[in-house]
Amino acid sequence: MHFTSKVPHSCEHCQQITLDLGLDIDATQFSCGIREAVAADQAGCALFRACFDSIRKRGRLDGGFADRDDLTFVVRYERDQWPYSTATVLLEVKESENSNVHEFIRLLLWTCEGDASSADIAARPYELDYTSPATIKFARYCINSCQLDHEECRRSTGAEENGQGLELIDPNSIPSRLIYLVAKDSVLYAKLIGRDVSSEIPKDEVSQQGFAILSYCWGGPQPIQLTHDSISNLADGIPISHLPKSLRDAAWFTNELGLKYLWIDALCILQDDVDDKASEISRMELYYSYSTVTICAASAARCSDGFLLSREENTADYSIGPIQLRSIASTGASGAVQALDLVDDFNINRPLEPIATRGWTLQEALLSRRILIFSSRQLYFTCTVANASCGGIEPVLKPRVMTSYESRVVGVHTLSGLRSYPIRNIWHVVVEEYSRRHLGFAADKFPAIAAMASSLISMARERNQEVVYRAGLMLDDSDINTYAWRTEFLWVVTRMEETYHVPNRAPSWSWPSVDGSIRTWGWGWPEPDDLSSVDEVDFREYGIKHENRLAPYGAIEEGLVKFRARSLTLHSIAGLYYTISTHRNGTNQRMDEGKTVLVLSPDTGEGGEIVLRGIQEDRGVFLVELIPFYEKRVIPSAVPLYEKQVSPAGLIVTRAPGTNCYIRVGMFEFQNSFINETASEMASRRDLFNSSPFHEIGVV
Repeated sequence: MHFTSKVPHSCEHCQQITLDLGLDIDATQFSCGIREAVAADQAGCALFRACFDSIRKRGRLDGGFADRDDLTFVVRYERDQWPYSTATVLLEVKESENSNVHEFIRLLLWTCEGDASSADIAARPYELDYTSPATIKFARYCINSCQLDHEECRRSTGAEENGQGLELIDPNSIPSRLIYLVAKDSVLYAKLIGRDVSSEIPKDEVSQQGFAILSYCWGGPQPIQLTHDSISNLADGIPISHLPKSLRDAAWFTNELGLKYLWIDALCILQDDVDDKASEISRMELYYSYSTVTICAASAARCSDGFLLSREENTADYSIGPIQLRSIASTGASGAVQALDLVDDFNINRPLEPIATRGWTLQEALLSRRILIFSSRQLYFTCTVANASCGGIEPVLKPRVMTSYESRVVGVHTLSGLRSYPIRNIWHVVVEEYSRRHLGFAADKFPAIAAMASSLISMARERNQEVVYRAGLMLDDSDINTYAWRTEFLWVVTRMEETYHVPNRAPSWSWPSVDGSIRTWGWGWPEPDDLSSVDEVDFREYGIKHENRLAPYGAIEEGLVKFRARSLTLHSIAGLYYTISTHRNGTNQRMDEGKTVLVLSPDTGEGGEIVLRGIQEDRGVFLVELIPFYEKRVIPSAVPLYEKQVSPAGLIVTRAPGTNCYIRVGMFEFQNSFINETASEMASRRDLFNSSPFHEIGVV
């Protein structure tokens, strides 16, 4: 039988147990002989069964287990230690005369709001109604606590920078237009204010009171958009009931939070004005970074779906329980608690929420400082430093360390711990995630990540780093001789057969030229002692032409890079041991641990055909060496003996029709033998480009 928090398990056996929440952690709350415990298990008590099922899974329960009179079943209680851990109950099978524990299982404890035990136990059953007073109270608590206590989450001005007092928003970061929420005759209206309308934004008021911002999936054409035709109607104000459901929900919830201003892209950017879109998209970094809170409609695949759901409690959420136990609060009052185990409280194995599959929404989350995530399971809060959930095991803000999960909804989180990484490493993480997501319009590939790119360039300036953004790549201009720029060009696709080239969207050397998952991580760095021995590969110039001068991080019309490098025809590798890689489970995947192998990785199926022709007969396909053999670029491993050397490495190119330039069709790397590389294998790597002269190579 399956149970819920509203209908928990309760029977004569588990009702013998009363947890005294005021006792010390080492105190025994209940004990009985092993035979009595086994009998309760056999009678179907969910609590005793949970313990003995755990023992059975470990293969520890043999036929004579129940006959051992020296064993005792013991129940102990571990108190709340918020915000770091929640209360639990320990079920132990131990030797009667000493402290040797043979088996144990730990179950989470929660209690219902209003129960006497709530004075000692913070965890609560899931809140299933997104419009309930409890939900509103939780959201307000999270925002207010973050504003007051999290200096890392505050972006204030003047004397408020020390994290004390009122959180102020920089007036220059307030959006050009906002939706003002105002009630008339008990009806909530959405009124457009700001640029191009008669009602100006009261910046001092917005700076002090704040504004919310919506992150959601369009899911197709929007029935109501800001255009030159609709602007006057929106400026007059319309009932929120006229808005698509997700937008209506955002307006209602923003008002319940006590905020009066809301930014929604469909209603605050002129959708039929190219220059206005370019200008506003270039400012989205500020809008999401400085908003009071981002409302994330995670569960809605379309704007018409809405996200203020009321769901039924799912028994599949629990692997054990809930099991109701009697309790005595530290106040002395009688109450009840529930013991349980959750199937997947981190949501790692659940299907991705719709919002985590869309391209635009990635940067919206990363740039935010606080997010209310309305998932299909429950409401979560995440900010730069902490997480919380409306019900469940994080009912209050729980600090997050760098190495732990970013939020309880996969794919939706702030930049948080990534901020401490080097700029290019942050970008690599973002790009890999972004490449797995989908866009409604292929032309949005650059605009949908532009705000994130702009933010990282600003971060680089704050760190006094000379990093420039070029058509999707982060290039370090501070010292070209470090050779770090070359790793930006050596991205590799994850699955060749699922990746395809998008004509005219990006230069071939840049990852936005393809649709499909890519890898950019793991190329390592040159060893400092070996920089003097690298040869003369050089980065000569790049030329980028943007579609709109107002959008320096936006769509590209054309792009060219020029290298001084060595190249050779792919056909000349005849006699070498090589493999064509069509599937990568990671950038550092070994293709052959026992032999040195030249790995050819085409970008697309069409690129794979070009590579095959180049090997067999076509003399117009070339390998361009970017990382020479003499530069010992090493990928560290957990076991030093197994460090991987990847050199030489570079691009696979073919001639661009009617030009003297080339088009990238893939990349290559020479992987040395996993353990012992023979002299002839090393020579094959060392001598591959030796006879090739240096010349200038342009790639478009």
